Amino acid sequence: MTAKPHSKILTELLNLEGMKVESYIHHEGVGVILHLTAESKKSICPQCGELSQKIHQNHRYLVKDLPLMSQPVYLDINRRQFKCCVCNKPFSEEFNFVKKRRTYTCRFAKNIVNQILKNDVKNVAQRNNVSPEEIETMLKDASQDLIGSKPSELQRLEIGQTTLYQG
Repeated sequence: MTAKPHSKILTELLNLEGMKVESYIHHEGVGVILHLTAESKKSICPQCGELSQKIHQNHRYLVKDLPLMSQPVYLDINRRQFKCCVCNKPFSEEFNFVKKRRTYTCRFAKNIVNQILKNDVKNVAQRNNVSPEEIETMLKDASQDLIGSKPSELQRLEIGQTTLYQG
């Protein structure tokens, strides 16, 4: 494992709010693994909304992120489990850059969805070392994010000879 001299630069390059790179390692044939920890010593209890700093357990959580200089990047995150002092329930801290129960970052998923717009699922899956099922989940998540939103830059939409919207 490589020590801290480059950790500050990697933290800035990674650009994940509230997270810092503790160390990194390059595995030949696998890619770069960045070991991350949250900068905050506290987390908000989802049950009662109180801040807690009482650590109950630590869990390692590995997620795929965007490649860096053509190298696959994996984030090894210390996802802490806290115990709330008010409601006495354990809870895991949440990260805004990865959805619950996902093995990839939100920006990685967005990149995959953009690639799908120009290519087919099989090629995108092979090129990014993900399964077609993961891509399907990414597409479903993206569609859920779009429900209820209005197209902000749409000026005109035509189907056949009929104009449906003109801004």
